[in-house]
Amino acid sequence: MYAITPTQKSRNIRHPLFAFALSLIVLTAALLLLWLAQLAEHIVQDKVIVREVAMVALPPPPPPSIQQQQANEPAQSLMVEGAGASIQAVKIKIKSKLKIVRPDTPSVKVSTPQWQSVNVNWDALSLNQLDGLPTLLTPVKALLPKSLTRQGIDTFTVKLDVLIDEGGNVSLIEVVQNPYPSLKPAIDKIIKQSRFSAPKKEGEAVRARFIWPIEFKP
Repeated sequence: MYAITPTQKSRNIRHPLFAFALSLIVLTAALLLLWLAQLAEHIVQDKVIVREVAMVALPPPPPPSIQQQQANEPAQSLMVEGAGASIQAVKIKIKSKLKIVRPDTPSVKVSTPQWQSVNVNWDALSLNQLDGLPTLLTPVKALLPKSLTRQGIDTFTVKLDVLIDEGGNVSLIEVVQNPYPSLKPAIDKIIKQSRFSAPKKEGEAVRARFIWPIEFKP
């Protein structure tokens, strides 16, 4: 049987102690290096110099002149070498068989109206050519309007050129005297409502023309 001597036993005890001491030294060295690195970093940070720089705003540069840029640009010429592909124009003739038929212009006959001239025959006998003077058969209401009486007009006479036919009906030819145009409606009413006896010449009914004076009163 192999016996362990005291010397060997002492060596076996020292070997773990040596390993522990070596690892402790290595750990201490690592911690020391880490501490030195942090210390160096703080020293470098402490030596940072901060300088104040004054900023001066420069004026903006003037805008470039457009005409100057255009003048400075070199003229670009496009040089094409070779004739290239030639294009020939082809004339195409299209024969159209369509015939445009113009419609006949309709003939519109415009009939010109024929105006028949109305000629009134005013031929009549005067009062001195009659057998007697015609007699007025209807009363005449020749009233002066209030608009004229307010102006201080009391009475005045209107003279009418009238024609009496064979039946005694009165037709107005012309107003000979009427200083107040506002009386025109009253005159037309008198002519429409008046009737005379038939004028006669040698016992036969004829037409008579004379000046009829009518006096207007309030």
